[in-house]
Amino acid sequence: AVVSTQSTGTVTSVADMPLTGKKAAPAAGSGSKGRERKQNDKSDEGGKFVDLPGAKMGEVVVRFPPEASGYLHIGHAKAALLNQHYQQSFQGKLVMRFDDTNPAKENSEFEKIILEDMALLGIKYDTLSFTSNHFPAMLEYAEQMIKNGTAYVDDTDPATMKEERENRQDSANRSNSVARNMEMWGEMQRGTDFGRKCCLRAKIDMKSDNGCLRDPAMYRCKIEEHP
Repeated sequence: AVVSTQSTGTVTSVADMPLTGKKAAPAAGSGSKGRERKQNDKSDEGGKFVDLPGAKMGEVVVRFPPEASGYLHIGHAKAALLNQHYQQSFQGKLVMRFDDTNPAKENSEFEKIILEDMALLGIKYDTLSFTSNHFPAMLEYAEQMIKNGTAYVDDTDPATMKEERENRQDSANRSNSVARNMEMWGEMQRGTDFGRKCCLRAKIDMKSDNGCLRDPAMYRCKIEEHP
């Protein structure tokens, strides 16, 4: 989907575009009364926002975290505008945070364009930050998880890891000792050939019905420099 901006400042989505080519067949009750009834039904359903139970005025903090690897699309615009709604409704803060954790895909030019698009949408953020600003803290938390047994380093190849996760099968590295995990973690931090084959995985539940909880990867080794 492409965001189309007009001189009126209107943001148009594919759903707003008229159909071309074949004409849609009229639905039952498509007369003036039927159309009026449908319009009333739509007005009852649209324009609603999810409540935030327990949210306090002035204490709500929301964030919009795009990756600077391409242009914003209609889904990004929707997410950004939704965050702005809660920022304004609760007199809170909107954090604009670039998720710059993969320098192989990101480009500083996209960062500039994304910020221009945010201004075009009329969105005013309170804070601009980058995930890379928090790397020292993230490394510290990662080591804490390794030491307390809630994360492990895995050198399983991607295809095998995918198959194991689909079959709910533990990796051979899941039972590694803390000492072995710290040794492999050191290889990752030094960016060695072996370290670049590894990833740090959260030890959650490989038997879970939710595939996202089957020991997801949290850290990979990237040798490219950040822009």
